[in-house]
Amino acid sequence: MRSLLLAAFASFAVSQTFEASDFNVTEALIAQGVDVASLPGLSGLVGRSSKTACDIACRSLEQLYGNDTIEFQDEPGYSAFTSSFWSGIAVDVKPYCIYKPSSAAQVSVMVLLSRLSQCPFAVKSGGHSAFAGAATIEGGITMSFQNMKSIKLSEDKKIAAVQPGNTWAETLTALSTTGVTVVAGRVGDIGVGGLTLGGGISFLTNQYGLACDNVASYEVVTASGILVTATPQQYPDLYWALRGGGNNFGIVTTFHLMTKPLPNDLLWGGTRTYPEEAFPDVIKTWMDLGFNSPKDPKAGSWLAWLDTGVKLASTELWYAAPDGNESAILAPFYNITAISDTTKTRSHASYVKDNEANNQYGVREVYYVLSAKASVEIGKRAIDIFYKAVPKFASMEGAFPVLIWQHVTDGPLKSSLRNGGNAMGFDANGGPLIIIQVACTWRKAADDDQVYKLTSDILSAIKAESEALDKQSSWVYMNYASQFQDVIASYGEESKKKLKSVAAKYDPKEVFQKLQPGYFKLDRAPKPDARFFSH
Repeated sequence: MRSLLLAAFASFAVSQTFEASDFNVTEALIAQGVDVASLPGLSGLVGRSSKTACDIACRSLEQLYGNDTIEFQDEPGYSAFTSSFWSGIAVDVKPYCIYKPSSAAQVSVMVLLSRLSQCPFAVKSGGHSAFAGAATIEGGITMSFQNMKSIKLSEDKKIAAVQPGNTWAETLTALSTTGVTVVAGRVGDIGVGGLTLGGGISFLTNQYGLACDNVASYEVVTASGILVTATPQQYPDLYWALRGGGNNFGIVTTFHLMTKPLPNDLLWGGTRTYPEEAFPDVIKTWMDLGFNSPKDPKAGSWLAWLDTGVKLASTELWYAAPDGNESAILAPFYNITAISDTTKTRSHASYVKDNEANNQYGVREVYYVLSAKASVEIGKRAIDIFYKAVPKFASMEGAFPVLIWQHVTDGPLKSSLRNGGNAMGFDANGGPLIIIQVACTWRKAADDDQVYKLTSDILSAIKAESEALDKQSSWVYMNYASQFQDVIASYGEESKKKLKSVAAKYDPKEVFQKLQPGYFKLDRAPKPDARFFSH
């Protein structure tokens, strides 16, 4: 049956472009070789409870593809899967079943069965979102890409075809002996899928742009179950929307990533940590790096402000070649006395694996973010606001807030215009920008709202200061946004209107708005709440 299904899937995909007004889900399943009449309970679905509908959808997938593709709540693999999420908040979510497809055809059938049964679903690549419901869903189908982990390098080494079940560590390890790499995430256990669809900052971003601006094409299952390949020439509107538009347009089953040269897979990087008395010099030096990036875009940095009992500035420095400590652009950091330094030459693959140690699993997490135009003064005001708020977290068990800055330099802003541009609404001449993020971990669910309020208040105060200094920016980076932030609105009215037009074309029944309700939707935050900062 599997070969018949694949053949039917291929012929169906070629014959269609997007959903017709008289589209029939049952007929689409039949066209893909699915014997709908043999599946349990699919008739008479109208009026049944969502629990019954999800049981029917999950049992149908089990019958079609075997026991190994489905985990139910009473099976050993279920608990192992639900406990594997990075954020303890996501661990709390209990899907009706976990579905593990091994092909785009099997993804397509899941989408169609979801439509037929009205059982909601979520999709997990790496599962590294801080909030619940992004990559898993309560009472529905959580589809995991763990069995879709192919990595294929083209013969000319210009394109790496990577399926979304891969992490960045797996992807970079596979490429490490080839002389080329990709614009990848900087933490090894993050999945390829979510990071790329939300933008994707890399050690190579100042040179080449965001991850989403270095995708040659996307193989994507649309709402009608059709597999299309979106490129700048073929389905260019869908290609544009997938560059920063998130999960609103389809399920990407393969990313064709443009490769970049990296001899011997070697770059340089690590952490230099500075004491409080060095803060004024650190702020200026870090801001100067962003302004000077066009002179040497191989260099980059993020900067974390934390309080471990003493106030510290932890700068992650990198250089996309060996011996970055000898580069002129990073020399000013070495003129500031550090209390620790882990910088060294290492492979791209090992660097992202090393960074996994900074991402503790199983605790409760929040990410919250805004952006501003780079300036020393907004930096000073931001850390002042942050450190005044830190004592307020002390009453919550395990609470550890961190303020993190990242550059968005002229390089990635200009790269965002390539091949028709991306969806994020950047002003290519409006930089450099800085991303200002508050991240916090804590232990108890009872403290959730208090943590959200405190982190929200910090961002609200920094936003007010950016407006007072005329340094405000509306853009919210999807991959660091909280569940209370309306990311798509932050892209601007023009971009939002175009994104909704693309969605209406490829998903007129709003499958990816209603049946896949998690993450950042076209008209709302994942969990809209007027009590908390949005953008």
